[in-house]
Amino acid sequence: MKRYQFKDVLYMKKGRALPVANEKKECIGFIEKADISGCEKGHAFTFTANDGTTVAMGIKKRGIKNFLAATYVIRTEGETYALKDKAGNSLLYFCVVGDIDGKNIRIEENWSKEVEVKVDQAQIATIKPDDFSFKTIILVEDNICEPSTFFAVTVLMSLCIKYTKMNLSLLKASYLMNGKHTDYSCLELIC
Repeated sequence: MKRYQFKDVLYMKKGRALPVANEKKECIGFIEKADISGCEKGHAFTFTANDGTTVAMGIKKRGIKNFLAATYVIRTEGETYALKDKAGNSLLYFCVVGDIDGKNIRIEENWSKEVEVKVDQAQIATIKPDDFSFKTIILVEDNICEPSTFFAVTVLMSLCIKYTKMNLSLLKASYLMNGKHTDYSCLELIC
């Protein structure tokens, strides 16, 4: 497996680029904040590989019907894809499913709080957030190349996961600070 990493940031400003480095600490591409029509402001990013290939991903704007279930929009130069929270699973742990280039993709959190990326049921990558070093480490199978859509989706999904969890934490804190509720057991299932 190949190893990649980038620094985590609490807030990413528009115009700031986060370099993604390989095991040799060589920059293989950049992550930048983006604006994608129809996606939540502040929750859209691009990954641009050194060869110029760019993939954009954002969290689709949510309404009342889909407040708890996110849809992730992925745009390449010629295609648009959508990944969705898996109904039922997403209440307990992060789990997203969809189809990219005719292949099933499943991105889900495991018991170790790592995120596994599977394409047609074969694991192609693991996302390992490191809260102590403020770095995200990504392990990718050797047959997945950096300019590929699957590589870019893996890199960008790590940011979407972070923002989704941060928003859920804020929602939980707001709910708890309200003071009107004494039974928070149902909220634990959501967060």
